[in-house]
Amino acid sequence: MKLPLCVLSVAEHAGWGHVVCVGEYDRVPTVLSRRRVTLIDPDLPTQPYHHEATALRDDEANALIARVRRSIERCALEALRRLVTELAPVQAVVALAIRRPPFDELPGTYTSVRQSYRLMCAADGMLYQLAICRAARQLELDVQMCRRGEERSLAAKQLGVTVDRADEFVSRSGRPAGPPWTEEHRRAYAAGIAALGSHVRLRLDNGRTRKSKNGRIAKLQKGKPRK
Repeated sequence: MKLPLCVLSVAEHAGWGHVVCVGEYDRVPTVLSRRRVTLIDPDLPTQPYHHEATALRDDEANALIARVRRSIERCALEALRRLVTELAPVQAVVALAIRRPPFDELPGTYTSVRQSYRLMCAADGMLYQLAICRAARQLELDVQMCRRGEERSLAAKQLGVTVDRADEFVSRSGRPAGPPWTEEHRRAYAAGIAALGSHVRLRLDNGRTRKSKNGRIAKLQKGKPRK
């Protein structure tokens, strides 16, 4: 039996991230779960470029950043693999959605980064963004990026509706029950819809499938704590 498809949509932070798991029921987008995942070991600085490295010699800064990068890459891979494994019995995870980094890569040395104001502003966040993308590719997921602010318009395009209609769905009629549904969650949901829409044709809920959809999602989430 062919499993329904699912996308992991990530909103990364310094040391952790929100993951909104976006699936579909009868081609209607739905949030399967949302998790907070750890993206670095607890004994390491979460923003080395902006803080700890500034007080070190360049060779010491490079060594520290290399340790931080290795930790983030390992934690990101473990977090995504765990989610893919948990969903595997009932959902086929096919893609990852994430905000597009401002640069494709980080320079190999701290000296090169600190010589650019734009790089210094972006470097710590990019440690997480790039590690998550690499982890997703290792898991053979389709990595889809979008710029901040484009999430709703991309979702609307995949759904074939106006941006206002997509926003209403993401913010209200299509939101999951449970803890507060923040702007960050809404952006991640919209980005996940956009990514999922490139793998399966989506539509908005017309009311006829909502009851059965909710029952199915309740079974999927039964026994799993919401975060």
